Amino acid sequence: MKLEITLLSIAGGLILMTAIFAILAAMKKPSYRRRGQLLLLNEQRFLTALLQALPNDTILTFKVRLLDIVSVTDARSGKVMESDLRDYCVDFVLIDRDTTDVRLCIEMDMEGGSAGDRLARNTYISRALRRANIPHLRLPLVRYYDPHRLRQIIHEAINPPRSAIARSDQEVTAPARQAPRLARA
Repeated sequence: MKLEITLLSIAGGLILMTAIFAILAAMKKPSYRRRGQLLLLNEQRFLTALLQALPNDTILTFKVRLLDIVSVTDARSGKVMESDLRDYCVDFVLIDRDTTDVRLCIEMDMEGGSAGDRLARNTYISRALRRANIPHLRLPLVRYYDPHRLRQIIHEAINPPRSAIARSDQEVTAPARQAPRLARA
């Protein structure tokens, strides 16, 4: 009789402990919070000027995964290599209003992180977009942007001269040209 009571007590204790652990585990659900604004102050300033500079047949989106813009296939195996693209985002993407084709990618040069990491990231994104024949710009992050000058820069990037189109098939190894002036002199 004492043995049965002891076994029942142990079983009841185990059931009670299991219930307590289950309740505690349920209480430790992840907490979700709003992160706030998506763009930094200077990125917001750029966005304001960019919205004024957009061609009429173009819409704008930002913070787009590189994986959603280009795909990469291993030349030897033929396998899609998505993991290489997963960690990168393009700052601003101009899209054709009718077809949703990507017309232009814009990357903002920021000062954060180490110079080596920034250079590697910028080089990877630029190379991927260039090899996919997607026009792209790398612009400095400044306090003021002239919408009229920005419109010219976008037009030149979307409609490059014939000589630039011929060069785009070749691998460019020289450093990127200096970013265009965005503010009025």
